[in-house]
Amino acid sequence: MKVPDDRILALPYDDHYAGLQDEVFLPLRGQHKRDWFSKHAYLCLPLVIGNQYGFAVKSLFHATFLWNGGPEPADTTITVHNTEEADAFGGLQLLASQFGLGIVTVQTAFALRTPPEVNLMTLQPPNAFIDGLQNLTGVVEADNLRRDFTFNLKITRPDHPIEIKVGDLLAAVLPIPRGFVEKFEMVDAYEAVSPDTVALEQQTARDFGREREEVDAKNKRGVGRRYFKGEDVYGQRFEHSHQQVLTAPGATRRTRKPRS
Repeated sequence: MKVPDDRILALPYDDHYAGLQDEVFLPLRGQHKRDWFSKHAYLCLPLVIGNQYGFAVKSLFHATFLWNGGPEPADTTITVHNTEEADAFGGLQLLASQFGLGIVTVQTAFALRTPPEVNLMTLQPPNAFIDGLQNLTGVVEADNLRRDFTFNLKITRPDHPIEIKVGDLLAAVLPIPRGFVEKFEMVDAYEAVSPDTVALEQQTARDFGREREEVDAKNKRGVGRRYFKGEDVYGQRFEHSHQQVLTAPGATRRTRKPRS
């Protein structure tokens, strides 16, 4: 099956679930708010952009997880409180203790399929947390896998009841081109650029730090927002394109063009 570019297909297990993917998956683009953020946190563009990366799995359950610390699947109990609602949506989403070690498995009625050479990484919903619960990170070749895959949540606090509510963000997926991540290597800057270039960047960083301490601290909310505006400490526009908001697929991306 050839998946169109810039699409992730939610393939239902059978037609009973056709068109119901939005009940389970939430595109995070536009979902920039987090209930624990302060007003100051929203001034941090990297956090605001990061909040909107990927697709989250919403909980259909009001439930409590409890792990006694043991290694077996039976050592984790899952108590569903909204049983009538759960019966109504059937197998649209399932919770189970299958693997032991305090792992709760979340399964949906959909297989996710990506365009060629695009993986899906399972991970924590960006900047959304449930105390005592942490996602296991996995990388799935969703262009090759012809079935569904599960999301697995690790309970990190034995003997501590963990309550999840309907609508909580349980997990997320992030599309990544295959082969993109592992091609990078972290090296000493002196191996790649000249000493003069290193010295210039070091001085720029020091000037940024000085501005943050001496100038920005006196501004409203204590920030200068150079990064948001797409400029360096000297007022020069960023060398490369700069993204301030996320846009819908197919729309014109609102970015600052690189300096000429």
